[in-house]
Amino acid sequence: MLLVVVGALAGLVGNATADTSSTAAARPGATGLAQTSGSGVGAQALSCTVSNLCVWPVTDGSRNRCSWLNRDNDWWNTPVVCSWASSQTVKAIYNRGTSTSFSGVCLYANANYTHWLYYVPQGQQFVPGPQYIVRSHRWVSSGNECFNS
Repeated sequence: MLLVVVGALAGLVGNATADTSSTAAARPGATGLAQTSGSGVGAQALSCTVSNLCVWPVTDGSRNRCSWLNRDNDWWNTPVVCSWASSQTVKAIYNRGTSTSFSGVCLYANANYTHWLYYVPQGQQFVPGPQYIVRSHRWVSSGNECFNS
C-alpha cells in the first residue's frame, strides 16, 4: 500500500540524469498527511530504472525525468543537476529503490536534507497533492528518519 507522508523538516552525493522518456496516467492525490494507493498513480504507470529514484515536472511522467541511483544533497548544483528542479515543482515521484537497507526515500525543499516534504516507500509511485520545488533527497530505513538530518 502506498504510504506517502507530506510534512515539513529534516550530505551526501547522488547520480542524476534528465530523460525525456516514460509515460503514465495519474491523478493528483488529496492534500493531507498520508496518501494511499488509490490517491497515487498506477503500479506500472511511470517508467524508472530499477534501484533509482525518479521525478518528473509533469504528472503523467511523459517528459523531463530526472533520476538518481544515490542520495543527493542539492539537485541544483554539481556534481548532479536536475535541469528543471530549480524552477518547476515535482509532480510525479517513483521510488524504484531495491536495497534491503532502506524502506523509502525522503524528499526535501532545501539543500542538505532540510524542510522535509515527502516520504515515498520503496517500490511506490506518487503524484503529490501539494506540489513543491524539491532540492534534495536521501534514502532512509524508516520514514521517521526524514525529520533527522
